[in-house]
Amino acid sequence: MFPGWWLAVVGLPVFTQPLPDALKPAPIALVLGEVSLRAPCYRLVCRDAEWTGQRPRALPLPPPPGAAANVRRKQAATQRLAYRRLIDLYTPAAARDRVIAYARNWRVDTTYRLDAVREQDTSLQVELGTGYRIEPYTDYGTAVPGVVARGGFSLRQRFGDKALWNQRVLFETGRENTYVRQTIGLDVYLLDNWTLHSSLEMWHDTAADGGQGRTERSGEVRLRYAF
Repeated sequence: MFPGWWLAVVGLPVFTQPLPDALKPAPIALVLGEVSLRAPCYRLVCRDAEWTGQRPRALPLPPPPGAAANVRRKQAATQRLAYRRLIDLYTPAAARDRVIAYARNWRVDTTYRLDAVREQDTSLQVELGTGYRIEPYTDYGTAVPGVVARGGFSLRQRFGDKALWNQRVLFETGRENTYVRQTIGLDVYLLDNWTLHSSLEMWHDTAADGGQGRTERSGEVRLRYAF
């Protein structure tokens, strides 16, 4: 502040603040209160802010979670949310195709699966892939180790609220034979908690029976009751 007083004594203009009347002589500007000898402060909080009234106002602390004001605020927000009109949100559909990698001690392959039909009552999945057979016949496979091709489809059909149809066909073909497996299941809902379940499973191996091929079948019918 000493340079400012020195300018006031010698009668030179005061330039410590960029005011329009700063070109007046220093004594006149000081008397009229148009300039200040205090150096300008460009900080967020100045050292003498508490004396000039420029100190930022302190915000009150939030009420504790169990306070009455906080409880009333939450109750009002919940009431507004209960009467608010809901808006439908757009959800993008999932991908219809995917690539699945499979690796076990008996087989290594990669399969491409496509959801050909995907509706509320009907779904159809088609898959096709290739791989390498390590252990014969394991997991419904061919009889000789080597390169194989696999594929099949899965069908699920619902008939209202009374019946459900499930069918899956899987085949694998290699150098020596082709193995086909088909499973069919039908569930009929009779009464409350009563369901009639029937299933049929068939296997066909082209290399069995001396190369003539053989088909094996297995089925069951059960009556289920849900407690």
